[in-house]
Amino acid sequence: MRAILAIAKKDLRLMFRDKGDVFFTFALPALMAVLFGFVFGGGGGGSKIKLALVNESDAPIAARIADDLASDPSFKVDRMETRDAAVAAVRSGKAAAAVMLPASMQQGVDSMLSGGGMSIDVVVDPSRRAEAGLVQGKLNELAFRQFPRIMADQAQMKRMFDGMRRSIESSKELTPGQKLAGGALATAGEAFSRTIAQGSGAAEGSGADKAAAPGFSPVRVAFEELPKREGGPRSSFDVSIPIGIVWGIAGCVGAFAASLVVERTRGTLARLRLAPITRAHLLAGKGLACFFTAMVVQALLILLAVIGFGSSIMQPGMLAVACVFAAFAFTGLAMLIAGLCKTEAEANGAGRGAILVLALIGGGTIPLFFMPPVLETLSYTSPFRWAVMAIEGPFWRDLPFSEQLVPLLVLFSLGLGGFLLGARLGALREAR
Repeated sequence: MRAILAIAKKDLRLMFRDKGDVFFTFALPALMAVLFGFVFGGGGGGSKIKLALVNESDAPIAARIADDLASDPSFKVDRMETRDAAVAAVRSGKAAAAVMLPASMQQGVDSMLSGGGMSIDVVVDPSRRAEAGLVQGKLNELAFRQFPRIMADQAQMKRMFDGMRRSIESSKELTPGQKLAGGALATAGEAFSRTIAQGSGAAEGSGADKAAAPGFSPVRVAFEELPKREGGPRSSFDVSIPIGIVWGIAGCVGAFAASLVVERTRGTLARLRLAPITRAHLLAGKGLACFFTAMVVQALLILLAVIGFGSSIMQPGMLAVACVFAAFAFTGLAMLIAGLCKTEAEANGAGRGAILVLALIGGGTIPLFFMPPVLETLSYTSPFRWAVMAIEGPFWRDLPFSEQLVPLLVLFSLGLGGFLLGARLGALREAR
């Protein structure tokens, strides 16, 4: 028994001597638990969904719906003048959806009792379908919230019942007796609505919000994804392939960071220095191998998207540039991890841990709109988010160069900074 305890004591002492083992055994699980706690409500709720709103109607109900959307705590609304501007905001990723209140909204309300209904047009980002579902539910809720206001507006109710009478009178399928009964029903309904308005005072926020009958929908939300650009049909896999590409690049980080640490700790780098090559040559060669592997991974996944799933690349040249910058950024990350780590175990753990944390805060595992504002802001520090943005721009969003420039510059800065800092830290460790 004493021998067993001695061996256990020895292994525990060895583990606690290795700061990397201590961090990834105790600190990383706690960090992940805190991050997931923030994501699932621990940080005060998720971020607001960004909407681009265009109000083309001068109807009072359209203004009320627009105001209700703007004041809703779930949304951050950016009002725009034209549909093209709103769709452009969705295409560039600045908004999850574009909501258009058409000029025909008043006619739709007037014909609500004769088979019509007010319509709302929505264009959604195909990469943010979860948010689109919430937008649709909220629009229906806001539309039903307008119903008691419609009931209280006697001028509006008169137009609706007049439209109902005209529809009945012009129908070729109804007999004279049915038309007479329908007209009487419209008159009775109009009188009933007048009584309700006078009795309730159109109290908003009360039980009047439930005045609509089950199954009745005063709004028709017409959803469509971003309109296709020229260049062939767009595959649904276009949305998922950029994320898969970045995960593939990230997988190279741990492997090459660990290999560099192993060669440093075993003295391989020191022996290579005896050859007529400089330390800069060694690091550049290591970085080039990581970069080349990342480029091959990206090429294979893009070929899979095009050949296997029928994707069409909107800007092939810019996509190649984006892949180069993404590979460079993650190569810099690999060099930084190698410089920070002292042992192979640390490098393996740091590589996996860094990828998990960066993917989590960068939107690679959980949609960003689920995150509280503090984590959504923190996501801009993750190369995962910037790489996805850089690849999506030319792959299927078809963005102008001016909107693709910022992600490319950020990726270059992250890669250069990671390489320089990692090389400096590695030199200090070799000197010890």
